[in-house]
Formats: sequence, C-alpha cells, structure tokens
Amino acid sequence: MKNDRVRSLGVRRRLFASLLTAASVLWMLPAGASACSPEFEPTIAKLGPDQVVVVGTTGERVAGGRIFNVSRWFNGEKPVTPILIDFKEAKEAIGDCSYPVSAGTDLIIAPYFAEDGRLHADLATLQADPSSEQGQKYIAEAISLFGPGAVPPPAPDVAPVPDRGSGLEIGYVVLALAAGALLVLGILTVVGRRRRST
Repeated sequence: MKNDRVRSLGVRRRLFASLLTAASVLWMLPAGASACSPEFEPTIAKLGPDQVVVVGTTGERVAGGRIFNVSRWFNGEKPVTPILIDFKEAKEAIGDCSYPVSAGTDLIIAPYFAEDGRLHADLATLQADPSSEQGQKYIAEAISLFGPGAVPPPAPDVAPVPDRGSGLEIGYVVLALAAGALLVLGILTVVGRRRRST
C-alpha cells in the first residue's frame, strides 16, 4: 500500500513537471521569434548604388503582397505604377520585423529585392512618411544620389484579393489551444488519481 502511494506520488510529480515544461515552452514561443533590429541611422546611401527608392501610397492587399501606387521613382530600371511590394504584415509588431500596414499610407520606401525577384519590405526597411522631417531627409538624399526622380507611367492592373490576416497569428492561437488542452488533461488526470487513491 505504501509503495503504491510512493509510486503514485512519483507519477504525479513527473506528470506535473512535464505539464509545467510543456506550458513554459508554449508560453515562450511568441517571444522566441527572431528579434528585429532596424538600423539606428539608416540612409539610402548605405543601401548601395542599385537601390530602388519610391514615393507613393499603399493600396489594397493582393496575391503576393500589397499594391503600391508610385508617384515618384528614384533609381532602378523601368519606373512603373502601381508596383507590388510584399510587406511583412501583422496586426501588430511582434519582434520578427512584421508590422501593421494599411491602404492609404503615404511612404517614401526603399524595398529590397529578394531572391525570388520580388520587392519586399518589413519593419527594418528604410521608410517614412514623405511629409515628415525624416521623409523629407530621405527625399533630399534620394535626389542628391539619383537625381530628381521620374513620374512613372501606369502599369497593368493587379486584381485585389481579400485580406486574410497573418498565418503566424493563427499558429499562435492553435498553440495556445493545445497548451490549454494539455493543462486541462493533466489536471483531470491528477484529480482522477487522487479520487481513486482516497
């Protein structure tokens, strides 16, 4: 009888430790995302002589990114409008360089070309409101580096698709539900064993 109680206590302790470890790991997952560190004093010159810089307004989300209506194009080949920029979007900044983006935002931005050949932008991308002091500095720097810029001719239309939100957020919800289910299962197991032992 005494051995059964000792064994049961050991099982409970191991179960509790396992649940505590699992809950801790799941709790730390969102904080474990790679940190985003934008450069403290970004300049267009630091991005190199081939950097494309555009001034314009964000549009709707579409397949593959977000429409960006260009009003002024600095550097690079064949200026057109609109262009497609794949912003790393989320409802709030969560430390992995994702950030909220909405239609109708005026920007001067220096998106980067990824290996897939598309323009990308995240929280660390050089960008600012062109009417702000920082935005005016970027425009002055772009003019000094690349000349007055060009007003691009229109490009073919890009069909909008509904905004489906961030898949990353859905992943966190699933993880939280799984952690809750494990915790409830563990509590029910411990309570059931206590009842049987008494």
